[in-house]
Amino acid sequence: MQIISVVRDFEMYHRLVKENKFYPKEATFIAFDNNKENITIPKRYNSFLDSYDYSKEDWFVFCHEDWELKEDFSLLLQEADKNSLYGPIGTAFNWNGVTKRALGQIENSHRDGSGLMIVGNYCPSLTDVGTFDCQCLIVHSSLVQKHHLRFDEKLTWDLYVEDFCINARENFAVSSKILNFKCQHYSFGNVQDRFYQQYAYLQEKYKEAKNHYISSCFEELIGNQKAKKKVILLKKLSKLLSLIYQKKITKKGETLIKVFKIPVYKK
Repeated sequence: MQIISVVRDFEMYHRLVKENKFYPKEATFIAFDNNKENITIPKRYNSFLDSYDYSKEDWFVFCHEDWELKEDFSLLLQEADKNSLYGPIGTAFNWNGVTKRALGQIENSHRDGSGLMIVGNYCPSLTDVGTFDCQCLIVHSSLVQKHHLRFDEKLTWDLYVEDFCINARENFAVSSKILNFKCQHYSFGNVQDRFYQQYAYLQEKYKEAKNHYISSCFEELIGNQKAKKKVILLKKLSKLLSLIYQKKITKKGETLIKVFKIPVYKK
């Protein structure tokens, strides 16, 4: 197993990643020091992929310095199909609800561990998603070599894992699947103007995509523009229907139905 990280805070990296007891003893840790030269994450990851000796098959785990593995997942990887991508939490687009849905559950907190909470929705291992969050991406070396998979270096600090997943599915029919294991991300993210600019780039890049995708941080559709128009229409219809018909459970446990906000049924 190769664990690849781009590092600024080495104290955190050593505590959460390098000295983590749940990685196999034979695992190799690759840490790019971004204190010396602040090079974008996709460029760092690609430099690893470009220099790797692919005669040695192995699992690649691309993870952040603030991501902590909290149980042994080596058995899961031994049984995993090498022709798919894996991660602990991802996002699937839900046509019925016309919204995104986070699949897979992780612990999330601030950098100091405060504000701990569970995020995502439980799902069985191998549940298909469109994209993963960039905190952790797992891919086998044989799959990288077979399709020459790389990270898009135009995506400097955001959305590079989402692009990796979309590119793999659209061009090589590679699925992205959830693996259930305990982990914690010590960050709630930081969405800046750069994120929205790079999101627009992804939307343009995949405007002819066969499938539809969405990020965990933003509810704008990535993919076929006809599908995007359908989403907008469905959202408008959903809003209109919510004005006409409402159903809820009251604090007393009663079912209350309203039409045009006028109560018509209660049980």
